[in-house]
Amino acid sequence: MTKEPKLPPEGDLAEELRRSLENLVEGELSVENLTANKLTFLRAWLKDDLHRTGDYLRGLGGELQTLEERTGDWLLNAADPTETAWPNLLRCISGGQPWALAGETVGEGEELQCLGCGYRVLPAPHTQITPCHRCGYGCFRQLEGGLEA
Repeated sequence: MTKEPKLPPEGDLAEELRRSLENLVEGELSVENLTANKLTFLRAWLKDDLHRTGDYLRGLGGELQTLEERTGDWLLNAADPTETAWPNLLRCISGGQPWALAGETVGEGEELQCLGCGYRVLPAPHTQITPCHRCGYGCFRQLEGGLEA
């Protein structure tokens, strides 16, 4: 013989159904609040992460620019000085100013001004021009009138 399940009285059934439904709605609202809280947290985390990523990339860009400049300097130092002096030489030439490179011979009473740092020197006549003593650059503008100019 099978036992029939014992059912609560009809009034209690409606009350229990109402409580179960309230618990279900309450659970659904809890999940919704939890999801909203997690979404707010995720949004804040992503915003912070994006900000930190931007800072990192800006720093990385600065480091890359520094490395690029250093690499350029190394390559220019290793290159033929006549090749690296072209931009400054072109300024002298376009301005109609006389210029000289390291390795050339100095004439009588010629004063030289370094195109790299502006250092002025009056070398002994008929000697070979050496790179600038201050910055090591080998391109000079020839000045007339000696040190008085």
